[in-house]
Amino acid sequence: MVRLQGGDPGIVDNSLLLPQARSTNVIEAARDGYVVAIDCEQMGTACVALGGGRERAEDSVDHAVGLVLHKKVGDAVAKSEVLCTIHHSTDENLLRARMLIEESYDIGSAPPAKLKPLVHKIITDV
Repeated sequence: MVRLQGGDPGIVDNSLLLPQARSTNVIEAARDGYVVAIDCEQMGTACVALGGGRERAEDSVDHAVGLVLHKKVGDAVAKSEVLCTIHHSTDENLLRARMLIEESYDIGSAPPAKLKPLVHKIITDV
C-alpha cells in the first residue's frame, strides 16, 4: 500500500526512515483507573496544533510530528503512567496540545461496560 502511494515500503520495517521530531513530551495519567473514553477529534486538533495537519489549505505539514497513544479504551492505568507521547519539532502550541490531549483522556474508576470493536469490517474484494 505504501509503495502504491509513492512511498518507501522500507519504513514498515525501519521507522528511522521516517522524519524524526526534534523533541518528545509525555502525558501521564493523573490518577489510577481505567481509560473509559478518548476524544479522538480533540486528539486530532492537538496534532494539527503541533503542525501535523493543516488548519488552512496553504499551511504546510510537519511529517515528523505525531502522537503515540500508549493506552487505549479499556486499559488499566496507574497514576503517572504514560498515556501518550507527543513528537514535536517546536515548542509552539505545545502547551495547547498538552491541554487538549490531557482533556481527551477520560479516566474512570471502573473499566467501560462494553468495548467497541477495533475492526468493524474486513473488506476482501475491492
